[in-house]
Amino acid sequence: MTWSKVPFLQALRDASGGNAKVPKTEFRDSGALPIIDQGQGSIAGYVDDLDLAQRNPLPVIVFGDHTRCFKFIDFPFAVGADGVKILAVADGFDPRYLFWFLTSLKIPSAGYSRHYKYLKEFSVVKPPLAEQKRIAAVLDQVDTLRAKRREAIALLDGLAQSIFVDMFGDPTSPSSPWDRKTIGELGVVVTGNTPSRAKPENYGDGIEWIKTDNIKPPELNPSKAAERLSVAGERVGRVVPAEAILVTCIAGSPASIGNAALAGRRVAINQQINAFIPEGSLPRFMLEQIRVGKGLVQQRSTGGMKGLVNKSQFSSISLLVPPVDRQQEFVHRVQCVDSERARSVRHLAALDELFTSLQHRAFSGTLWDHEVTGGAA
Repeated sequence: MTWSKVPFLQALRDASGGNAKVPKTEFRDSGALPIIDQGQGSIAGYVDDLDLAQRNPLPVIVFGDHTRCFKFIDFPFAVGADGVKILAVADGFDPRYLFWFLTSLKIPSAGYSRHYKYLKEFSVVKPPLAEQKRIAAVLDQVDTLRAKRREAIALLDGLAQSIFVDMFGDPTSPSSPWDRKTIGELGVVVTGNTPSRAKPENYGDGIEWIKTDNIKPPELNPSKAAERLSVAGERVGRVVPAEAILVTCIAGSPASIGNAALAGRRVAINQQINAFIPEGSLPRFMLEQIRVGKGLVQQRSTGGMKGLVNKSQFSSISLLVPPVDRQQEFVHRVQCVDSERARSVRHLAALDELFTSLQHRAFSGTLWDHEVTGGAA
């Protein structure tokens, strides 16, 4: 199937001019009119003045000139002041089709420069209008499934902490009825390190070397390390077992201090991480307690605008120590949550892969009518 292509400006028009722009200082948490800016979020804030609404017929496509984000907007909105392009759809094009086409483009990054100049250089694939609508319907349906899966994951993300608080209360509260001990009393603390870069033989294809950017709550375990140590590097590195709880104790911002994950496999760690290896308490229970009580770690931070919790400060943090049978009950309950979340994440990954495949085939003209019907089912 061969479809025609038209220049970008025959499919979309920059309709940004003549619209009021709201500076970020005037954004409010609520109001009569939502504000759309170039950020990742769907709505950036609100204003009450309805006269600030953009004046183009809806729907329109919003493009972040700095961020390269696209948003399909079909409701009245005000325009954020910085880097927002409003794109109006030409006759002969389905707006949803064009939105999905635009999101498929690989726009080169120019940092925080403007990117509309690159966007204008693309040609737009133009199937018959009926085919555009069918393609948009398929992509909309798969995207709806992805959104529902993300919602399910978000609900599961908060469930483990809710179970913890329901069973044991707030670990930051001084009035808890449970016994308390310090992390140093509850197990072994290991601070990571960086094997000498002056010796390239320390790095290779051996054990994973985990850094703070691999610790991404609410993920249970750290992500796969981009860098590994060699056998020689492992000898001088700091290696911890699968049951170790990895906690960010040096970070570029105070908010990242206290991020925690269960190692889940034998790994090496860098100097920004303290690992807590429980002895006599269940690692999954202690992990969730540290996550719920993240403030306990942050209170030990002495790094000013950044964050720093040294080994002795970390070891002095006091945690709840309920009986092991209660810990086991918690772990049994939360393992069901962990399992369901992992299943949902796998399902979302499969949907993302399907969406990308359909998008590629749609805009290359290889998504035939019978395949569109099958995809929509």
